[in-house]
Amino acid sequence: MRSVLLWLVVLFGSVFVAATSASAAPCQPAELFVTDSADPLFEAQADATMAQVGATPTGSTPLDGVYWSNALQQSSYERSREFHLCADEPALHTAGEALRGQFHQESVLSFGYLPQSAPGVNAILITVPDVDIARFGDALVADPTARNRVRGGSVTTTDHTLILVAGNDDREDARRLVDEAGGNWNTATIAYGRREFVE
Repeated sequence: MRSVLLWLVVLFGSVFVAATSASAAPCQPAELFVTDSADPLFEAQADATMAQVGATPTGSTPLDGVYWSNALQQSSYERSREFHLCADEPALHTAGEALRGQFHQESVLSFGYLPQSAPGVNAILITVPDVDIARFGDALVADPTARNRVRGGSVTTTDHTLILVAGNDDREDARRLVDEAGGNWNTATIAYGRREFVE
């Protein structure tokens, strides 16, 4: 009798582990760039909202951002946050919409990582070390073509890494901005994916 019970425990345990492994989808990495509300609960509230719509937060990075508004024809400096997620494209879009509404934002930028040759790739995410946000802001304002196409960028508050999300056709504009901001394009890291301004 004891051996039968032990066998049943092993059998059901194996079925449970197999079912759990089969249902666990691989992580589709993505980023959401959101203006920080300065509320101490901002990150926790955003994480909860994203989880409710099927996006899994895996961490975040505080940023200083500069953004160009075509409507206002001026730049603005904002504290923001890059949320790292596991989310497919529909969940990423839904998370962006939810955060935009919850925190009353004009726009939320999303970027879903994809292989360079994948269908739907429309953008690149560029990271460049040792860039000052004020100098990047000056470069953005001084370059009408780049500011209208790239629209802005962020610098991490901890190690001053510039993060630019640019369209596939905007690589040269992004490179010019990096050079004008004092960054070294040769040290840039480039990832491919799909960009969306959720507005």
